[in-house]
Amino acid sequence: MTTATGYRPFDPDTIADPYPQYAWLRDHSPVHHDEESDLWVVSRYDDVVGVLRDPATFSSALGMGDLLAGRPGLRNRRPPEFMLDLAGLRVLIATDPPDHTTLRRLVGKAFTPREIAALEPRIRTLAEGMVDDIIDAGDGADLVAQLAYPLPVIVIAELLGIPAERRDDFKRWSDDVVGGLSGTWDESRVQHSGVEMFTYFGELIAERYRRPGGDLISLLAVRGRDGDVALGPMEIVMFCVLLLIAGNETTTNLIGNGAQALFDHPDQALRLRDDPSLIPAAVEEALRYDAPVQALFRGATRDVTVADVTIPKGGRVMVAFAAADRDPHRYLDPDRFVVDRFAPDRNGADHISFGSGIHLCLGAPLARLEARVVAETLLARLRRLEPAGAPERVDSFLLRGFTRLPVRAVPR
Repeated sequence: MTTATGYRPFDPDTIADPYPQYAWLRDHSPVHHDEESDLWVVSRYDDVVGVLRDPATFSSALGMGDLLAGRPGLRNRRPPEFMLDLAGLRVLIATDPPDHTTLRRLVGKAFTPREIAALEPRIRTLAEGMVDDIIDAGDGADLVAQLAYPLPVIVIAELLGIPAERRDDFKRWSDDVVGGLSGTWDESRVQHSGVEMFTYFGELIAERYRRPGGDLISLLAVRGRDGDVALGPMEIVMFCVLLLIAGNETTTNLIGNGAQALFDHPDQALRLRDDPSLIPAAVEEALRYDAPVQALFRGATRDVTVADVTIPKGGRVMVAFAAADRDPHRYLDPDRFVVDRFAPDRNGADHISFGSGIHLCLGAPLARLEARVVAETLLARLRRLEPAGAPERVDSFLLRGFTRLPVRAVPR
């Protein structure tokens, strides 16, 4: 691996391959102040875990919350105008206790192990049909467009009670909002998508207040109406937006990144094909090796010293999950993809691609289920899956995945 010098989060070379930059950070500047973005980047495993498990010192409200509420964003650019009226709202990813505890208890009822397990038959049916489409497409197949993107979008749409035919709108809204948070947006496009998205969810929630059904939005609307646990309409909108983005971007990127890792490590692909029982461990390794969400943000509530560097009160901290997950002090040969690294008889999955502590990703079990079912379906249906053209990456330093991944599928 080529060693980088300095840290340039917005550089196209960094977006294409951030891992040399992360290695430089860990080795030379484990708590690094990037002047361009005014970020304090924390990159070593133990330090990252320490930040994530200390919400009193490293506040989500002052990190993710400030980005949503209108504090100048990355590269000192302000977020799109539609984000500026969100100050004061309770948003799961951008709150601290006690609000976070209340919100998580409420929305977590839809993500219990039993609720997630009940989705498996539907996910498997979707995966089977999409693999059919990939086979039928021949040399024109695209793993992202035909499987990695539509599957999680349809699942989230169905959870929210939204027609699957809106999935193209869902994907466009999600991509544009992520671009806004990443500092790589087309401002007019993000503005348009944000207004469209908030309007759609607002109208939908108003309808669910009038005529609730069996979907997740109805559950939240009814609870708010009855007053047992109150979420305002805009807070329900924000939960829908969060679920839309986290629920589809994470799984889409996980599936694409996992496939590319196997393409790059054919010996490991062969091991997986010979022993499909390793699929759950391989999913965990894909998360560690090339994290779908590379980092999120916290804000320091006081002057605090990490790795002999003092982060000032109010400093915005970039918690670099992906850098921590390649820390050689934690993992042997961390830049290599090893399908059985997290096999049950070896090690528990201690990577932090889904975060750690009170903000451990609520949807992680769903993403794991979707990725496992996709891998099982591909292995059962195909004799071979191989790259068939140049892939295209997501233009973001926060999210890592593909917008296009051409493949060729050879059925059994």
